[in-house]
Amino acid sequence: MSIQFDRLFQHSPNAYMVLDRQMRYLEVNHAYELITGMPRERLLGRVLFDLFPGATNEDGSPQADVLRASLERAFATGERDVLALIPYAIESETPNGPVVDVRYWSATHTPLRNDDGEVVAVMQHTTDVTEVHRLREEVRRAREATGLTSEQMSEGVLSRAAAVQRDNLRLSARLAFLTDLFEQAPGFMAVLRGPDNVFDLANEAYERLIGRRDFIGVPLRQVLPELANQGFFELLDQVRETGNPFVGRGMPVTLRQEDAEDRTLFVDFIYQPIRDSHGRIEGIFVQGADVTGREAALSALRESEGRFRTIANLVPQMVWSARANGEVDYCNQRWYDFTGLPDGATRGHEWDIALHPDDRDRAWSLWRRSLATGEAYDIEYRLRFHTGEYRWVLGRALPMRDPGGTVVRWMGTCTDIQDQKRVQEMLERSQDALRAADRQKDHFLAMLAHELRNPLAPIATAAQLLKMAPDSVQNVLQASEIIDRQAIHMGNLVEDLMDVSRVTRGLTSLKRRRVRLSDIVDAALEQTMPLMTRRGHRFTLADNTAGLELWADPSRLTQILSNLLNNAAKYTPPNGTVALEIESLGPAVLLRVRDNGVGIEPELLSRVFELFAQGESTPDRHEGGLGVGLALARSLTHLHGGTLTAFSAGPGEGSTFELRLPCNLPAAPGEDALR
Repeated sequence: MSIQFDRLFQHSPNAYMVLDRQMRYLEVNHAYELITGMPRERLLGRVLFDLFPGATNEDGSPQADVLRASLERAFATGERDVLALIPYAIESETPNGPVVDVRYWSATHTPLRNDDGEVVAVMQHTTDVTEVHRLREEVRRAREATGLTSEQMSEGVLSRAAAVQRDNLRLSARLAFLTDLFEQAPGFMAVLRGPDNVFDLANEAYERLIGRRDFIGVPLRQVLPELANQGFFELLDQVRETGNPFVGRGMPVTLRQEDAEDRTLFVDFIYQPIRDSHGRIEGIFVQGADVTGREAALSALRESEGRFRTIANLVPQMVWSARANGEVDYCNQRWYDFTGLPDGATRGHEWDIALHPDDRDRAWSLWRRSLATGEAYDIEYRLRFHTGEYRWVLGRALPMRDPGGTVVRWMGTCTDIQDQKRVQEMLERSQDALRAADRQKDHFLAMLAHELRNPLAPIATAAQLLKMAPDSVQNVLQASEIIDRQAIHMGNLVEDLMDVSRVTRGLTSLKRRRVRLSDIVDAALEQTMPLMTRRGHRFTLADNTAGLELWADPSRLTQILSNLLNNAAKYTPPNGTVALEIESLGPAVLLRVRDNGVGIEPELLSRVFELFAQGESTPDRHEGGLGVGLALARSLTHLHGGTLTAFSAGPGEGSTFELRLPCNLPAAPGEDALR
């Protein structure tokens, strides 16, 4: 605790006032108000000579000139200027009106400097010596005048001496009060004089601090030799040399006591230079407080914080904390390693700069709700990784509350859940695929039941014909043809299913040999032309590969091409167009099947070669099928080392299927003849 010098200034029995260079009042104390008869509020900011212009001396000179000259000398020289005696008229208000009273003053003008040493103000210490001056004049006149008895003269002198004595007693009482205040101050205080830092004053708190007494008049180095090499002597020299005060915060000091171990304390203190009337530094005022308890608490707090930071940096999660208002004040190293942002970049309210732009509004909305309600914060959002990609994280925060239940802090974590998200997405896709496969399976079973039921009706009809006329040769032949045709159809359905089963299980092997492509085309057209004819399709063939030979399984290659042509015929309305274009591409041959049929929707185009995938049934398409033809065709194409792709501009825009097959023949063909 330091002495409140402003209170000392205000309560001093001596009159003080401070003027700037324009002779305006900067400050006055209560004693000055009393002797001038003006309150402080009327004085501050006003020019001295406007308020108190003074009277005229007997020689005709203004009284103000002497006072002004003294003040200007103090400003100009920076040295204290003293006016031992100056008459100056003071006008004061009385119930009977203003009264001008010529008083005699003794004034000391002390320059006040700023931190740069420049004189910026002058403080006047004024003593009213009117009574002393009048007493002296009365004594002088009494001695010169005739008729004045010695008793009368003594009576006047004694009465004025008694008044002076009373003033001295008041000053002594004030000094005693200030001394007690100095001694009882809870903060330690001392005054060091001269270059050797001799103790001039020290209060009881200072004595308790150092554990010593009776050291007034002894140099600091003798009283506390253990301060050597601790920097305090050097700081005192620095303050004396520069004239600038030094303020220390939480500085350690090791003190030695008799019959005891050295003890280290922590102190806040100030070394304030004390200047004499000429502005020279004559001593240093020491004032401070023992803050060892505070520093111990801060040290424990720093140690606790250090442990927390170590633990926070060890965990694999990103850890952060925020003040009660939501302002982030800590992120662990894992956060900065993850985001690649510089340390401290996300302090305050800037924590969202790493969030995906599409997630920021949602994250802020939930965060503001948690701040308003105290509810836990729980959200999934995308956070920018240091590589530039965005990864999914789980953000959580819980409030910390004081004993009264008020939220004082938030502790939060961010957990990288990108891998879990990927697994979740894969599971969702798998579930979608399973649901789609289940729908395809149901569709396939319904189609299979339909396709198997269709031939059963003609077979049943043929059986009825046989029962009605078993002796009719015509009926027997007709029924036989129906049964034979439907049995072949059912056999084809079963064979398709068997083919799919064998291909999907990898049990199919090709019986390759040298085959002429034109023979494959003829065989496929022979199987599909009846359907095109029934539907009135116009078929065109453009073959630029006359005589081209392939190394392939002829039956399987025929199956592939017939599936493509049959598919085009089924999905092209009556009287449509189907075209087959064949061209050589060097080491490969391209067979392109075009139609102007119903086309393929974009969603179906991506999975048109999947098992059981089919377009929607239409009134124009009632030829049947199990949805295995294209899947089987692609699998057989891959076995041949080729590719099969589909194209369509959309519903109603027709379709194009392109079959690419390699033309590589064995180096020494010959064991099989051409067909």
